[in-house]
Amino acid sequence: MRILLVLLSSLLFLSLNGQWAFKGDSTVTWEQAIARYRELDRRHSGAQLFEIGEDDDGSPLHLFVISDGSGFTPDSIRAAGKSILWITNGIHPGEPDGIDASLLLAQALLESDQYMGLLVNTAVCIVPVYNVSGAKQRSATSRANQNGPAEYGFRGNARNLDLNRDFIKMDARNTWSLVECVASHPDVYFETHVSNGADHQYVMELLTTQKDKLNGGLSDFMTRTMIPELHAWMESKGMLMCPYFETRGEIPEDGLYGFSDGPRYSSGYNALFDRIGILSESHMLKPYADRVNATFQLMLATLAVMNEHGAELIKRRRGAKRFTANMTELGMNWRLDTAAWTTLHWKGYTPERTKSDVTGLERINYDHGRPTDAQVPWNDSYSAALVKRKPKAYIVAAAWREVVVRLKANEVDARELRNDTVLWVEQDSIAGFETVRAPYEGHYLHHGIHSVSKQIRIVVPKGSWLVPMGRPTDRYVMEALEPEGDDSFFAWGFFDSVLQQKEWYSDYVFEDMAAEWLMKNPQVKAALDAKRAADPAFAADPFAQLSFVYQRSPWFEPGFRKYPVLRLPH
Repeated sequence: MRILLVLLSSLLFLSLNGQWAFKGDSTVTWEQAIARYRELDRRHSGAQLFEIGEDDDGSPLHLFVISDGSGFTPDSIRAAGKSILWITNGIHPGEPDGIDASLLLAQALLESDQYMGLLVNTAVCIVPVYNVSGAKQRSATSRANQNGPAEYGFRGNARNLDLNRDFIKMDARNTWSLVECVASHPDVYFETHVSNGADHQYVMELLTTQKDKLNGGLSDFMTRTMIPELHAWMESKGMLMCPYFETRGEIPEDGLYGFSDGPRYSSGYNALFDRIGILSESHMLKPYADRVNATFQLMLATLAVMNEHGAELIKRRRGAKRFTANMTELGMNWRLDTAAWTTLHWKGYTPERTKSDVTGLERINYDHGRPTDAQVPWNDSYSAALVKRKPKAYIVAAAWREVVVRLKANEVDARELRNDTVLWVEQDSIAGFETVRAPYEGHYLHHGIHSVSKQIRIVVPKGSWLVPMGRPTDRYVMEALEPEGDDSFFAWGFFDSVLQQKEWYSDYVFEDMAAEWLMKNPQVKAALDAKRAADPAFAADPFAQLSFVYQRSPWFEPGFRKYPVLRLPH
């Protein structure tokens, strides 16, 4: 199969190399991009431009669908047995390579018989520019590390949100627009970026959904079929590509490891729906035209793999969805497997330590006159630090509608209870957490979350929302609703109001009440005495002692730190 792809790629390259290549050092504006897509829509019956929602500044978001005779809706495309490739550009408009590469791709697919052949089994959906408000903030200075183009947009949108940190929390209108389309559309989600970081010989870094987070059959397809064939295609073009990486030390030779894409990121979010995510990360220091052409070729390579293996991809995804619906537990909070180090063939440049002209201290410089070709330590394996058993259902209290609407936007089955219902449920209390010191993406993000569960029999009031499990959306639901998850709704602060104690006491009043109550509750008195004996600071602090009693008394508010999402156990 690799030979077939390389031959097809070479034939297309030889016949069309002169016409289908990007030149220059400038990128289109949002207005210019949409005008070109409108013109392609007007000229070609095999494509159609839609409006799918809004940016936070009110600008329309567009989707350009290319489909060879199978209609332009997900249902009609699916009915034709085709897979769907979704391409999102300009999520970070300062990284515009994909905006120009997608225009080149659309024109090539519509105006070349050879390229149109790649659409026999696959349809392509292109978001021309996702962060429209960021794309309008053009300058030549916001990407200090990047080699061109002459002008480009800005990373943040109109609300200064990084849209590739917004997929699980959905703060931006952009995200609502995209999620409601992506929920039912693609088999592969492709997003275009430009890398930051170390200098090296590669023009492209390939970031795919972290392999251990995909269900077995789909992970095997990605690692054994898709990724090798993408590398083969790029190699046939003379375009060096390596895995996207993080550095273990200051330089690549210290070791590299794969990126862990949580649900806040597009690739991690798409994994929750048993969908392969691909991010093109062209290298920031390469000339702009080289980066655009490499992005274009990686798009073609992805389309070729999907067109060749579309039936298998669809079958693997169906199997993965069944697995998700039937699984009994879910791994979360993925951490690097420190026992899984191997090696990676690496083509870099010799790092040099020289004196900085700015600070007078040591700095690192990469000598392009001394390329390297070596094996470096490499690790792309992760394991779950948290494993949670899947309940029969979750129950979300009626007051938390901002949670329910996000679930529904992701096509989660959420049913409003019409009557008060007595149930045995599992309830969490938030026992501990830490919070970042500065706001992150509009939130004070919690981490190190610890909850304590107990089973109780309660009346679940009407208006509460029942979320039954046993669905293909189960991974998304658990990542969102399990409070200890790194990217859970609790971690993002959706439930912060339950963390604040609303009522207190005046010590001169509560002293007598506490003394009388302790006489009737000797077990609490014994616990108080034991803590005083073990903790001198506590023994010297009257407020701490009164609070100890108050928190165990009937006057303490029962809802404090009670997580308002219940589990219905099996």
